[in-house]
Amino acid sequence: MATGNTQFVFTEENFRNPELPEGLNIVDVPLVEATDESLEGYGAIVHDPEDFTVAKGTFEIVPWPTQGWRKLDPGTGDEAGTTEGDFDLEWRGDYYYGKNLAVSTTNNTYLAGLGTIPEKASHTKGTGTGDEIFLWMSDYHPDGAQLFWTEKKIPFVVCLGKASYGDNITPQDMRAFYVPAGKGVYFHPGTWHNEVYILKEHSPARFFTRQGKVHGRVSVSWAQEFNSLCRVKQTLVDVTEEKTKGADVDCVNTTDIEPPTKKRRSKNGTRKRQ
Repeated sequence: MATGNTQFVFTEENFRNPELPEGLNIVDVPLVEATDESLEGYGAIVHDPEDFTVAKGTFEIVPWPTQGWRKLDPGTGDEAGTTEGDFDLEWRGDYYYGKNLAVSTTNNTYLAGLGTIPEKASHTKGTGTGDEIFLWMSDYHPDGAQLFWTEKKIPFVVCLGKASYGDNITPQDMRAFYVPAGKGVYFHPGTWHNEVYILKEHSPARFFTRQGKVHGRVSVSWAQEFNSLCRVKQTLVDVTEEKTKGADVDCVNTTDIEPPTKKRRSKNGTRKRQ
């Protein structure tokens, strides 16, 4: 459940330099290897980015929403197609940044995560363990899918939440997937994600991304709304048990703070406790 704090506003400055408080609750996100089976409901493994295109009918674009009960005319509402380009990733000390060059907005540079908790993070040197990332936010695209691919053939990790959770997503709903070297990943429209997470030894790196051209983005701040960070391991070492159980095991809260009570919205739009 959200803490009752106001929704974070993801302006250009806030996205690049968010004020992250000390003492945030840590939520461990289960990590499994990404396969078409484990990614069911989230997306798919990419073996070739040209397997996922609008022309082939394999890249999902969501039709424009209508204002009333009348339906869109056939063949309209999804004609904007996709945009594509480079997505640059870089570790700077404990801070992990991404820049999406495929979209037109100037709000395209993000602090995606940290290598340690905010109060210990350094801009000049890495102080964390080097095999995990702490995520303060996630987002989804209501207008279309997105894929990531790199010719560099390096492994990476993504942290996803199913579109079925909608805007009532919580940190405990998130799942992490390890994508082997030489593979890419595709997200269904509405899937909670952010970018992809690489190890410092592979930084900097340039990925290819393709996504809906409208580029609607809806975001959540785990830090402000839930007083939490999602901790994601970046290697499969010591997570064999989670791998065999699959992606739907419960998240583990590693602090002594009682995890927030989930709230879901009732049919009339108000929140109710579970």
